[in-house]
Amino acid sequence: MTEAKKVWTWWMFLRAIALFNILLWTVTCLPMAADASGYLAWQVVLSGIYVAVCAFRSWLPRIDLERYCLVDSPWSSPVIGRSAATVAEICFAVQIAMCLHQVGVMAQVPWIVEASFYVVPPLVLAQLFCWHSVLTLSHLGHAIEASLWTATMALVGTCLATAAGQLDGNMFWYVAGGAAIGFGFVAFMVLIDVPMYLARWRRARLEQRAFLGLRAGFDDALRRRVATRDWAVWRPEIAWLTGYFSFAVWLSVSFVHFTLP
Repeated sequence: MTEAKKVWTWWMFLRAIALFNILLWTVTCLPMAADASGYLAWQVVLSGIYVAVCAFRSWLPRIDLERYCLVDSPWSSPVIGRSAATVAEICFAVQIAMCLHQVGVMAQVPWIVEASFYVVPPLVLAQLFCWHSVLTLSHLGHAIEASLWTATMALVGTCLATAAGQLDGNMFWYVAGGAAIGFGFVAFMVLIDVPMYLARWRRARLEQRAFLGLRAGFDDALRRRVATRDWAVWRPEIAWLTGYFSFAVWLSVSFVHFTLP
């Protein structure tokens, strides 16, 4: 299989997942919207936004900082894609916070309820560091962004593991499974993601690459894009992009079904 064919096959897989996810949300979540209120209504809306943005990004994959894209279209602009991703990731953060709040209430652990209010702020801050990287071309912001997600998910995992001890039946398994997912995410970020971004940042400094100011970076991100199907370009990104547009979306949908009416 040629390198271009490998990229094409992966892209076809991403688009198939995107269509499946839209169908999954439409069939399992949308019918709940009519009678939903409170947290459940919010979860349906937030999940819908996340599913839609991930489908958009699956159809038009990008590597923002390097300005790479698969489709040479104005819609592949890093500014457009990153703006959509920012909204989606904040929605996802709010979903996590609401679920954690409900878990704390069910487990009757007040400090977990309190901790749920500290999920969204660091993840909003993470978006600012991500934007800083995209605009300046420095991976340091990405390393900080990933570190903020890591610390927040470590908090969430700890809260869920504690709450699981206060629950029984199916709820125990749901919450314990959530804790396992949270700690698995932390391990991935600590061992792979954060070191990768730090290594890229150090390499850029050693090679004395030019970084951009915010204004120049915004103009560059708005206008410049490099369409490529080079396997060497996309290969390092495939694992996390595939997981992001599949497993993370399924988590978002599952939050809707976990939420109590």
